[in-house]
Amino acid sequence: MAKKQIKKVKTFKKRKFRITRVLRVLLVLILMGILYSFGVAVSENVRSKRMIEDFKARGTFEYEETIQYHPGVFQTRKYYRVSRETSFELEDTRSVFYDPTRKFLGQKGDIFATHDSPFANLPLIHLFISYYFGGHAAINNGNNRFIEAVGFPDEDETLLDIILHPGNIPHDLSVTVSRSGSNYWLNPTYRTEFDREYPYYGTRYRNNFVGLRVKGITDEQLDGVVAYAQDKVDQALYNFLFFLNMEYKYYCTDLVSRAYQSVMVEPSKQRNYSRALNDDRFITSVNDLMLSKETYMIFYVEFIDEVAHIYYLEDIV
Repeated sequence: MAKKQIKKVKTFKKRKFRITRVLRVLLVLILMGILYSFGVAVSENVRSKRMIEDFKARGTFEYEETIQYHPGVFQTRKYYRVSRETSFELEDTRSVFYDPTRKFLGQKGDIFATHDSPFANLPLIHLFISYYFGGHAAINNGNNRFIEAVGFPDEDETLLDIILHPGNIPHDLSVTVSRSGSNYWLNPTYRTEFDREYPYYGTRYRNNFVGLRVKGITDEQLDGVVAYAQDKVDQALYNFLFFLNMEYKYYCTDLVSRAYQSVMVEPSKQRNYSRALNDDRFITSVNDLMLSKETYMIFYVEFIDEVAHIYYLEDIV
């Protein structure tokens, strides 16, 4: 009896040792993964900031004006003309403005993106999202509006409702890909003083944002990008799991990269982890869109003391 008990104790200790060893290995792998992802995030943020600074350094102050954005609502702007230098900048002769008035930015297919999250009132969440993923990205539909994936459920909906829904059957959930009612990125009255983010962003949408275009894209491809995104409007749910359950659901930067993938990558090679505008082929972030070898910056906007500083690729006459 004593020998059997001793044997059981030894067996138990061996199993305990093996489990402990496996857990240690898993812990080490998890820590290595965290350190690696942090290192990638640091590198990408440094590179994207340098990209913005380099773009701004190419700018030459053009003029300042105060426009009437809405009746009785005025906005002061400073424009900085950025010379077109690379082959893909020179080959694309489109203006970065919607029309000659320069009230709005953006043409069909242009990607608007901001690093700042919409949760500025929640410091830790805001810092994490802004640093690792970025705050938002949207596709200009060519008619001065945007197709975008935004994740703000109605009061009678829960995240669990949306996460558990398969996404490929009819639903009445509100958190779907949508088309904006206007071009809101420069709107000086985007929010009121009663909004939670007002202390951080004021009445603006965000304090800074960038515009991107894809190199060598054709008009036909741009039509395809917008058509792909438009097909998801009021249908495809927001993907709160980001890297899971991706077939029928989208998050903002994911929608952008997969819409472009639909016209840039052969159908047999397309994946849920987009193979376009996302060089690391994993979760698409704002930095991925900016740093992709397939995109280039067309404008950068930052607000300083309520003045909109607009750096833009010069018009080609």
